[in-house]
Amino acid sequence: MSKLKLRLAGLAFIALSLVALGASVAPAAACIDVVVWGTNPKTGECHEFPTPCSVPPGWTISYTGCAS
Repeated sequence: MSKLKLRLAGLAFIALSLVALGASVAPAAACIDVVVWGTNPKTGECHEFPTPCSVPPGWTISYTGCAS
């Protein structure tokens, strides 16, 4: 078996194992390392976060800073 076929078989095995264990195989591209700001719509407080995924659910995300 060629090295490429072995690598593909290995990757397929890992992916199927993750799915069988309940893990997600969705790409993590949505959580890129980029500074964003989140605003709590209930209180108006605004904080800086290291990734979009770090912003609490329900908060508004801004890539340009807090609204003054």
